[in-house]
Amino acid sequence: MNVSLRSEARLARAGRRAASVIWSFLLAAGVVSVSPSSARILRTRHAPSATWDPWLPLTVGSNIEFETDKEQSQYEFPMFLEYNFTQTLKLTVEPDVVHISPKVKDGRTVTGWGDLETGLEYEFIRERRYRPALTAEGLIKWPTATDPDIGSPGRDYSLGLIASKDLVFVDIDLQALYTFVGDPQEQDTFEISIAGEWHLNHFFDIEGEVVHTFGTGRIRGGAGSISGIGVPQRAGADLTEGTLGVAWHISKRFKIEQGGILRTDGTWQIVFAWEWSFSGD
Repeated sequence: MNVSLRSEARLARAGRRAASVIWSFLLAAGVVSVSPSSARILRTRHAPSATWDPWLPLTVGSNIEFETDKEQSQYEFPMFLEYNFTQTLKLTVEPDVVHISPKVKDGRTVTGWGDLETGLEYEFIRERRYRPALTAEGLIKWPTATDPDIGSPGRDYSLGLIASKDLVFVDIDLQALYTFVGDPQEQDTFEISIAGEWHLNHFFDIEGEVVHTFGTGRIRGGAGSISGIGVPQRAGADLTEGTLGVAWHISKRFKIEQGGILRTDGTWQIVFAWEWSFSGD
């Protein structure tokens, strides 16, 4: 075995050990708890050029989430679809399916579509050797839930800016996002985040993100979620959350992600997601 092959083998073993340690830790944590709906582990989005392909610039994915308390259990299946119209313009559509099963006699069983989120991203400055890519984004949360227990009233409008830089072994994304909350009883929110992906080898990435949300508005969730999941944050309830996970590139097109989210309010979540890129990036 030559030097390069031995180095690749060592990297592969290191990636498998890292994935095993993190996944074992997350499984030991127990049950799934408080979470915003998202079909990916990291909330910060990549620049459109990262998913561009001239033949079929389409990426799809989904999550499987489970939450429970003494009154009810909730199963949630957020999904996403991304399509690049051009190398710098990308459309994102994120539907959500929710099932709530009661544990008490007077509880309701609810199954249906949750609120729909759509987004448009435009990369107006391309990445260069000493310059990050800059992307403007606009998001709309549509009140499409088929039941009030799995949705929230009004449309939310969000405007944001993303700075992305490829540092060879690590990809860094910075995001600032302001949301005009449609619920008249809630206030707007502003969040800043930093996310990174460390490429261990061709198969494994370590993913991390820190997000801080300012204000009193709803933080990406349905008003009917259990255990306070997605319940609007009250005055002064600024929130910080940290995410750590592993991405496993099974093939050039198929990726599986698993990780955990911990928040300063004491809530946490285990996340499992998959993603299929028709472009193969």
